[in-house]
Amino acid sequence: MTSEKTPTTDEFRPDVLRVLADGQVRPFRDVHRLVADLRGLDAETRAETIASGQPRYVNRIGWACSGLRYAGLLERPQRGYYRITEDGQSVNRRNLSIYSEEDMLEWPKWANYQAEIAERRQTTSPEPSGMHSAAVPSSGATSEASIEELMASSQRSYNAQTETILRQRLQESSPEFFEKAVIELLWAMGYGGAHGEKQHMGQSGDGGIDGIIRQDALGLSSIYIQAKRYANTNRVGDVEMRNFIGSLMAQGAKQGVFITTSTFLPKAVETAEQARHSTIILIDGLKLTRLMLDYEVAVQKAHEYTLFKIDEDFFDSEAV
Repeated sequence: MTSEKTPTTDEFRPDVLRVLADGQVRPFRDVHRLVADLRGLDAETRAETIASGQPRYVNRIGWACSGLRYAGLLERPQRGYYRITEDGQSVNRRNLSIYSEEDMLEWPKWANYQAEIAERRQTTSPEPSGMHSAAVPSSGATSEASIEELMASSQRSYNAQTETILRQRLQESSPEFFEKAVIELLWAMGYGGAHGEKQHMGQSGDGGIDGIIRQDALGLSSIYIQAKRYANTNRVGDVEMRNFIGSLMAQGAKQGVFITTSTFLPKAVETAEQARHSTIILIDGLKLTRLMLDYEVAVQKAHEYTLFKIDEDFFDSEAV
């Protein structure tokens, strides 16, 4: 238990599996009510809230459902509804009282999910607002530097998780949806200019081009887009890259962007770099979702926090 009366997320996970063990599809509002009743949470505990005003127990049960889903122990047939899977049933039969994130590493889906988050956190790309990747002091000191580092680290962890979930959501979407999403991203990045146009192709007979962004009113400068909504294990290879280059040549195109939710095989990268008639930019799943956060496509800001420091100039005036 924590210093509050509300059980932890780790303690709630077995409860979530228990209330869904009958295999029924249930909305989250029923799940958190049933879990609270199973736990026998009193009125005082149910009244505890977090900063947003949401009941703390509801928030933690929500995180429990989310984690179980990404471990493959729950599935979500539709938004806000959950159902237990066979793997979830096997865990439920253990009659656990606690099930931690470390425990869930026994499931490959969760292990891969956590590995991707760790990889994203280690990325050396510049971070917004001058935040850096210095280690958070473990001494418990509350200096201005350590607090800023703690908040920066927390932001990186939270956003890395959001990026990872976003990539999974894109992989679960339809090919048409994904094609439109990447066009919206490039448009948000400013490639359409003030008088440009965006066009979704993505149909049979499109010549291997999924979208076009015309960067001026006359369409004299255009970016041709290929979008592949691939699973992690399906990497873009040399054949797909050569087909894209052929499509660009057929269009007389000078600029191409190849975007995938997975990654590129080394030979595909080499082929793109050696293209003679076009400049081809490759964007893999990690970079794609990082850009989507940077340009706020398919995401929205959840929270903003303000840190205050002493205005030394104000006090310097006292000596005048």
